[in-house]
Order: sequence, then structure tokens, then C-alpha cells
Amino acid sequence: MKFFGLIIPLLLLVGCASQPSAMFEVNYGDTKSSVIEKLGPPENRQFKEDYEAFQYCTTGTSFGASTFNIIWLRNGLVTGMNSYTVNHAGMCSGHFRQISWEDAPDHIIEIREKN
Repeated sequence: MKFFGLIIPLLLLVGCASQPSAMFEVNYGDTKSSVIEKLGPPENRQFKEDYEAFQYCTTGTSFGASTFNIIWLRNGLVTGMNSYTVNHAGMCSGHFRQISWEDAPDHIIEIREKN
């Protein structure tokens, strides 16, 4: 019985610590509609001129912490992605950060193969 008392909490912790696998499907240069198709509508959306930032939250990534992922878009294309962690108890709403537009990746680099 002790065995199950240790295994069940351990499995719950491992399950809470994983990031949604769909986040890893987002790629540089993806379209805005592709991001929404893969991850659903953003939980927080901010924009300025031709820049846009989608924020998604995963609760329970650590003890009392949530991970927030920012997907940066310019002219409707993904230019970057980063994340931050907030220590709090409860839901994600109300804990999204105001976007600092100085941190936004400002362009897409086109990679071409030489012939």
C-alpha cells in the first residue's frame, strides 16, 4: 500500500510538469491562422502596428507556478517565441504580462539554398 501512496503523487507531479506538445508544433514563419489551428485562440492577445503577440498559459508546471508562452507575429507570420513563469496559486487569468514591444523579434530572415 505504501508503494501506491508514493507512485500516485509522483505520477500527478510528472503529468502537471509537462508542456503541451502542441506548443512545439509552432514554427518560425507559420501563419497566424496556423498558430490558432494548432493551439486554439490565444488566452491573451495584444498588438501594436503590424506586431501581434499571442499568450498562452499552462498551469501546474511547477509547485504553484504557471508557464506563459508568448508567440510573436509580424504581418501575420511567427517571428519568435519565448516564455516566462509566474508563481501563484489558481487560474492564469489576471497574470498575463503587458507585452514589452522592445522585446519583439522585428523581422523574418529568409533562408535560401545556393544552387
